Amino acid sequence: MYIVDTHTHFFDSAFNQDRKETVLRAIDANVKKMVLPCCSENSLEGIEHLCKMFQENCFPTLGLHPEDIKIEDFENQLKQIFDYQFSKPIVAIGEIGIDLHYMKDTLKIQKKVFEKQVEKAIEKQLPIIIHCREAYKEIFEILDNFKNQVSGIFHCFSSNKNDAEKILNDYENFYFGIGGVVTFKKSGAEVAEIVKDILPLNKIVLETDSPYLAPVPMRGKRNESSFINFVVNKIAELKNLDTCKIIETTTLNAEKIFKI
Repeated sequence: MYIVDTHTHFFDSAFNQDRKETVLRAIDANVKKMVLPCCSENSLEGIEHLCKMFQENCFPTLGLHPEDIKIEDFENQLKQIFDYQFSKPIVAIGEIGIDLHYMKDTLKIQKKVFEKQVEKAIEKQLPIIIHCREAYKEIFEILDNFKNQVSGIFHCFSSNKNDAEKILNDYENFYFGIGGVVTFKKSGAEVAEIVKDILPLNKIVLETDSPYLAPVPMRGKRNESSFINFVVNKIAELKNLDTCKIIETTTLNAEKIFKI
């Protein structure tokens, strides 16, 4: 069974010098399918280029990331993004959400943009990929209005046990994106505990968020999809399961969500 990286930004400028080689390295590492989450209108051409070059491996999404919202012009941004036509069908609406780490003063606009995109996902019958940073309460307030109408992934889940249990109990069509953070000794300790004790394997999908959040022992380097095997190994250790079981179940989860 091959691996699905449900979240990789191979179109990022960090890969300008060796993009094709890095994707090929991922494929050689058994990462046969990669979902490319759109962040803004500036992501579109890069995603399209990769999806054409690697038609069997790369899958596009459409979405406006909270950090990329132009406060005075977000309506035009959304129109430009959602009017775009890739050469293959999109598999999700994302990366969308709320980020209060740096941008507490734009919460009102972030909530409005997130809600509009959730509605777009429901209209198109697509899952959402949620970026949530220090904003689980705010995300939940909006999702509670759309219970059972939308599915998706909490990308880079990094909250506490209460939030994990809330998602499991209240949003049955949602999954947890687990990546390099689970391997971090200090900052990832709580996530590792949640993966070990709370999350059933049938609610986990694998991701890298490359070029960010490289797993141990690659931490501090540019992340890439081939590194996802370190995440597989860590989850297998936490769950006391064979790596083949981790790969098989998480891949089936990803295929179910994205219909790929």
